[in-house]
Amino acid sequence: MVYRSKVSTFDYLGVPDKVRVTGWWCDQCGESILTGEDLKKYSLAFQTLKARVDQVLSPAEVAKVRERLGLSQRKAGELLGGGPRAFYKYESGEQTPSVPMSHLLRLLDHDPNRIQEIPEVKKKVRLGHG
Repeated sequence: MVYRSKVSTFDYLGVPDKVRVTGWWCDQCGESILTGEDLKKYSLAFQTLKARVDQVLSPAEVAKVRERLGLSQRKAGELLGGGPRAFYKYESGEQTPSVPMSHLLRLLDHDPNRIQEIPEVKKKVRLGHG
């Protein structure tokens, strides 16, 4: 195995994509060993492709909507579902959001004021907490 930078090709459901990463590469069998930031970069590229093919939001799109709503990752998971670490996983590429979560985020992206209709948010606004 040789340690070098290389363009890695992968596919999801027959749709190909590429990402340049540094790792250990075997010229005979094509296998690789990726670690650290390069493994994260590869995983994020794969999750972005998967999101495009599955028609769900990519990690960057999830982060954009959440930030537009003014929510922390933890608060977004608590209010919108998935639990306190869900949005960390979506945004890091560790997990792809579900189709329903993507629909919800798209709707909120088009009309951020609708977040006020969520019961917990209504309660806090009524009590003067935000």
